[in-house]
Amino acid sequence: MTDTGETTRPGGSNPAGFDIDGAVDISGADPDPALVEIVRNQLHDVAEEMQASVMNSAYSPLWQEAGDLSCAVVTPSAEIVGQSERVVPIHIATMTSSISAAIEGTGGHDALEPGDILLQNDPYAGNNHLPDFVMAQPIFVDDDLLGFAAVRAHWVDIGGSSPTSYSTETGEIIKEGLRVPPAKLYDGGELNAALRNVILANTRDRDERVGDMNAQISGVRRGHDRLVELAGKHGVESLAAAMDTVLSNDERLMRNRIAELPDGTYEAADYLDGDGMTDELIRIAASLEVDGDEISVDFAGSDPQVLGGVNSPIACTRTATYYAVKVTLDPGKPGTTGSYRPISVSAPSGSVVNPEYPAPVVAGNHETATRVHDAVLKAIVEIDPELGFGAGDGSSNVFNYSSLESGALNYTCMGGGMGACPGRDGINAIRSGVGNTGIQMIERVEETYDFVTVEEFSLVTDTGGPGRNRGGCTVRRVLRFDDPTMVVTTGERAKTQPFGVDGGEGGASAVHRLFHPDGREETLPSKVTREVAPGSRVHFQPAGGGGFGDPTERPPENVAEDVRNGYVSLAAAREAYGVVLDEETLEVDREATEELRG
Repeated sequence: MTDTGETTRPGGSNPAGFDIDGAVDISGADPDPALVEIVRNQLHDVAEEMQASVMNSAYSPLWQEAGDLSCAVVTPSAEIVGQSERVVPIHIATMTSSISAAIEGTGGHDALEPGDILLQNDPYAGNNHLPDFVMAQPIFVDDDLLGFAAVRAHWVDIGGSSPTSYSTETGEIIKEGLRVPPAKLYDGGELNAALRNVILANTRDRDERVGDMNAQISGVRRGHDRLVELAGKHGVESLAAAMDTVLSNDERLMRNRIAELPDGTYEAADYLDGDGMTDELIRIAASLEVDGDEISVDFAGSDPQVLGGVNSPIACTRTATYYAVKVTLDPGKPGTTGSYRPISVSAPSGSVVNPEYPAPVVAGNHETATRVHDAVLKAIVEIDPELGFGAGDGSSNVFNYSSLESGALNYTCMGGGMGACPGRDGINAIRSGVGNTGIQMIERVEETYDFVTVEEFSLVTDTGGPGRNRGGCTVRRVLRFDDPTMVVTTGERAKTQPFGVDGGEGGASAVHRLFHPDGREETLPSKVTREVAPGSRVHFQPAGGGGFGDPTERPPENVAEDVRNGYVSLAAAREAYGVVLDEETLEVDREATEELRG
């Protein structure tokens, strides 16, 4: 199923879908405003408990520590009405299209039964990429459909040509791993053992996959049980009506915010380093139109789909657009699909932001989606720089490795620098943007993978973009592999800089190197799939964050503190910020600073 790229919005005339046959009837309900806010917070708590259930019972470090998963409560039409605090942005809004396709692909709402658990990972059926399986359990109360409890989680491996299923060099989605169309993992409470066995037979490190699969099942079941309890407490009609009102309130708030912007069309473009098969830059172009209380974004100027696995399924392109608008116009509280209703997205079919089958998509989920986010952010900055912020490291910085002797494999993501905004500096050493999972601890890596030694994990000075507010600094991690090892990296911003805003300068570009056992040094491109010999060391350094505002407007005391903390060097304090410090005391030389800045 390939999207045509026509303009689409979440929702419809009754977006929450409580008029679907079999759903709770809320036609006569008028929920109390206090109950609506209570329910909003209770749904958040339910999703939080789901997240804790999955992470506490998972087997893989990727789930236990990095938390590469997202939990949500959704309505009968799969609109997100409650989400956990630490969701992965690219996971969450794609649930609407993923679950909608799962419902349609298993017979529609009429075919749903208590005890069902829907499952799929197909990017050509509303999903984002093959490693991200979505599970959703329908919630029935007195034979009425209240909604779904849903968990999307990144499986460490789903087969394909490379360990961790992450090479961008496959050329087609068939080689990226097992593609599971919409199906019922549980049908009326009965396990579909054949489907489960087919999935597990096509994964590496089967025992760990079994543990993670069971943890994901526990998450949707926990959400189901808690929603049934809430229905018993509030009454199913009152709960359903409150859920509907939460979405409507968020829609109204976003429309009011958009209406404050000047009407007009604002254009911007950004670039990917390459697709892993060639080094040619790939253009992502966004044309953003503000019209009253609605925003439409058209990606017609983007490049055609490519052979390497960086194509962004339309679900990811939409989600990255929603996220960019949400975090600039209405930051602060967790989003719902109501916030996205005033936003429409169009992208030409066959483009890198809306590919046609069988284009590979594994890294489009976060690398290209991040660049979509950055292009939309640039367009919003054209409206008003105070709405925006500097670009972050621009990547999930995937750094995966598998021993070719033991078969042990690990999927890791690295943080870089976060961009600065009008009110604060960028954060150092953090994942930001559409992917925000944690960074695995050194101790856990070395304890679990005996062929890996972490030789360095350090903050890198002068990698945050200079500005009135400084961009976040990145980190460097150096690993030594004692076995012959397959290394798979998927990064970005090695050929372009994360941009600054309103006079702020760009963050440092990414740098990745391979040190061979014989002492030879090799600079690696952003995306690599290759075998390295025992004794090899890989130096992996993501990009820094862009700055915000004129660097010479940064208070000299702040620059001095940056130097003391190792974020900025003495030389950069002088050259980039116009601040002169005493080399021994690191105190500000005010007379020399005033002269230099003058």
